[in-house]
Parts: sequence; C-alpha cells; structure tokens
Amino acid sequence: MIKNWVKNNKLNSIVILAYVATGFYSFDVLQKAISNTLMYLVEMIEILPAVFILTGLINAWVPPKMIIKNFGDNSGFRGKLISMIIGSLSAGPIYAAFPLAQSLLEKGASIGNIIIIISSWAVIKIPMLIVETRFLGLSFALTRYILTIPGIILLSIISERILGNDYANLKIEKNINSDKIDLIIEVLPGLNCGTCGYNSCSEYAKAIFK
Repeated sequence: MIKNWVKNNKLNSIVILAYVATGFYSFDVLQKAISNTLMYLVEMIEILPAVFILTGLINAWVPPKMIIKNFGDNSGFRGKLISMIIGSLSAGPIYAAFPLAQSLLEKGASIGNIIIIISSWAVIKIPMLIVETRFLGLSFALTRYILTIPGIILLSIISERILGNDYANLKIEKNINSDKIDLIIEVLPGLNCGTCGYNSCSEYAKAIFK
C-alpha cells in the first residue's frame, strides 16, 4: 500500500523525504521549514476560496465567444494589452493566477495571452510598483518595468510558437469529444433519475463515451 502511495504521489514523497533529511541535518532548520510551510498554507486557505469563486463565476457567466474574441489566437495586440492589464491590476500571490489562467485557457484563450497574464501578475503588478518605488525609487521601478514588458511579450511569442500547436490540437479534440457526448445525451431520457447509477444523464453519457 505504501509503495503504491509513493508511486502515485511522487512529488509529495520527495517533499516528505526532504523534510526528513532536513531533520537529520538540523532540527532547528526543520522547525523553521515547518513553520514557513504552515504560514503559506494559512495564506492559501485565506486566498484560494475567493479565487475559486471568481473562476467559477467566469465559467458560469462569461461565454466562450467573449474569451475567444478578447484572449483567443486572433485577438492580436488588443488581446495582449488586455492580458497585461489584467495581470498588472491583480492582487495576491502568483499561485492565485493559475486557476484563473486554466479557466481562461479552457474557454478559448491563447497560450500566449495566458503567459502574459501569469508573467504580468508575477513581475509588473501595480501594487508591486508602489512598494518597489517606495524602497528603490521611482526611476529604478520605471526602468525595470520598461525593460520587463518587452521581455514578457517576447516570452509569450516564443511560448506560442513552441506550445501553440499542441494546445490547439487539445482544444480541437476536446470540442470533438464534447460534441460526441452531446449526441449520447440526446438519446438518453433526460430524467436524471439515478437508476443507471450516476447522478445525471450527463454523467452517464460521459461514462458511456469513456
């Protein structure tokens, strides 16, 4: 059982081994590491629920056509600008960007614009500019921002060239699968009675498709 758990949770296993090795090296360092871990866990518990709610609202309220128009492959300069504005106006740690980015990607956003959102969130947030100006001066902050923005655009273009085709194929496959599931749903009674062992006809259709 332990062997299977380790096989299915390789990253967690490596982290646990790292903590154990740290404990053998220095118990004080281990205590500090555990303290920092708990601090980050508390921070995540405070922030992520709001992020998940926002992601859920985007999935429910924002139609895919709007995402494709403003963030899709053919959104051009406007898509890049909107993506950079969203990332720079964000608040919270960078890991909060990933659920939002996944939601936009599944709705039809291009991989390049997702890279811009995440990168802008990480390095050119407006709150960061304020703090950076306070400690390092306005000229330093503005110079870094001016030099960073072209780098983000270049990174998005390179990422689009490398990953764009793979994600495009995934989107096509997902759309085809979704259409096939819809065809299965059409021939089911639509009662959602649970007799088949699933909570709804939609879940049963997905099971049939798999």
